[in-house]
Amino acid sequence: MGQAAKKTGRVSNRKKIIRSDDNRELEALRQEVELLRHEIQENIVAIHRLEILTFNQRLALLSAFGKELKPTSPGKTRESIKPAGYSFGIITNAARPEKLECLIRSIRAQDFSRDQLEILVAGKVRGLGSGSDLTTFLMEREAEQGRLGAMRNVLAKSAKFNKFVCLDDDLLLHPRWVEAVEAVREDFDLATGVIVNPDLSRYCDWVNNVSDWTFLRCYHEGFDMSQYVTGGYGIYKDYIFQEHAWREDLGFYEGEDVRFSRSLFEAGYQLKFIPQAIVMHDDERYRQKGYGVIRVTQRPEPVDTNGLNLKLEKLCPRTV
Repeated sequence: MGQAAKKTGRVSNRKKIIRSDDNRELEALRQEVELLRHEIQENIVAIHRLEILTFNQRLALLSAFGKELKPTSPGKTRESIKPAGYSFGIITNAARPEKLECLIRSIRAQDFSRDQLEILVAGKVRGLGSGSDLTTFLMEREAEQGRLGAMRNVLAKSAKFNKFVCLDDDLLLHPRWVEAVEAVREDFDLATGVIVNPDLSRYCDWVNNVSDWTFLRCYHEGFDMSQYVTGGYGIYKDYIFQEHAWREDLGFYEGEDVRFSRSLFEAGYQLKFIPQAIVMHDDERYRQKGYGVIRVTQRPEPVDTNGLNLKLEKLCPRTV
C-alpha cells in the first residue's frame, strides 16, 4: 500500500506540473490574442482617419479635394556660417552592418554635387568601408552605453557643411529626398519629414510628447511646443550647434531627443515639416498601431501554440 500510495502521489504531481504548464501556455496565448485584437481595432480606427494610407495615396486623395500637403511655413531665424551642403551624421552599434551599407548607398544615390556631400559615422565603425566622402569616429564605449547624444555631438561639431542630417543606421532615403529638401530653399532652422515603416505605415515622424508619452500627430496639424524631432532623423542648420547640444549623459530611451528639441523650441528656433523628404525605417519588426508604433519580436522562450510566438512591445507611445 505504501509503494502504491507513493506511485499515486508521483502521478498526481506530474499531472499538476502538466496542468501548470498548460495554464501558462494558455495565459500566454490569451495575452497574445488580446494584443492582436486591440491592434486590429486601433488600426481600423486609423484607417478611417487616413492614418495608414501610403504617402502617395494621401497626396492623391488630398488633390482630389483640391488640397495639397505642403511643408509647414516656419522659416529660418539666422544665416548659415558654413558652406552650403549636406553632412550626414550616422550613429551605429554595428548590430546589422548591412543596413548601414544600404543607407550609405541611398545617400550616395542622391542627385547633388559631390563637393557638397560628406558622410560621418560614429560608434562601432571597425571594418566599415572607406571612400573620399566617408569619415569614421570610433566611439565603441558610447555605442555600448547607448549614449546617442554623445555620438551625435561629435558628428555635428565635425560637420563642414551647413545642413547636418542626423540619422540612425537603419534608415533609407527616398530616391528624391534631396529634391524635397532643396525645394524649401534653406528656409528652416531644423526640419523633419515623413518616416515610413517597411509596410508603409508611419514611424515616429510628426509627433508630440505630453506627460512623457509620445503619439503620432495628423500631418495637417501645425507645429506646437509639445512636439519633438526624433533623434533618428532630423535636419539641422549649422548655427544651432554653436549654442546647443544633445545631453551626453543620457542612455537608451532616456529622451535625449525630446530634451534637445524642447531646448531648441524654447530658444525660438523654427521647425519645418517637409512631407516629401521621406525616409524609411528599414526594420520589418516595426509597424503603426493606431497613434503609436509597436515592435514585434520573437518570445525569448517559445510557447508551443501552433507557431504563434510573437510578442508586441510598445515603442511609441513610450515613456522617456
